[in-house]
Amino acid sequence: MKKPKLRELKEAIKAVISGPFTSKYPFEPHTPPDGFRGKPEFDEDKCIGCGACAEVCPALAITVTDDIQSAQPTRTLRQRCDKCIFCGQCELNCTTKEGIKLTKTYDMSGLDRSEPATQIEHELILCELCGAIVGTPKHLRWVAEQLGAKAYANPTLIVSADGSMRLAAKDGGRLDEPALARNDMMRIMCPACRRTMVVRELWGE
Repeated sequence: MKKPKLRELKEAIKAVISGPFTSKYPFEPHTPPDGFRGKPEFDEDKCIGCGACAEVCPALAITVTDDIQSAQPTRTLRQRCDKCIFCGQCELNCTTKEGIKLTKTYDMSGLDRSEPATQIEHELILCELCGAIVGTPKHLRWVAEQLGAKAYANPTLIVSADGSMRLAAKDGGRLDEPALARNDMMRIMCPACRRTMVVRELWGE
């Protein structure tokens, strides 16, 4: 029983000499250690607007809102720190691994719950035939870069990712062909319209 008591005495003397282990925050600024899971922040250059972070957020702190009625369709990703549990799933499952990061920011107290909310907007690309959402230009460009030469198997990726290419006029091609025919091959289409076009081209009406 003597040795445990001596160990406790040693720890007590050490604490008196070295001082308290805790920091003096809020009287002095505190720097969190590496790996600290603080406020998540979007990177405007690296975020491609895919919405993967919102899909995996267990607290539903990230929402995706698509506005396709405006002149320029946009997608808005909004992150609310007042609902965030700082689990890091958004950073872990980010498609580019750099679109959203957990920072060392921890002091987010305030009287207005809208203050800790951040958002980022992306342009949307819609199907030229049915108007369905295809994705964001950054997302399609990223997919094309990852596929490399295989991206040429999908005209939507090529047309949307290559800025030097321009779409043909809607009345171009053979006018006697029905919609979703060969003359629609090089248009931006959603998977459903692309599938219908390919089936009609291979098997006819």
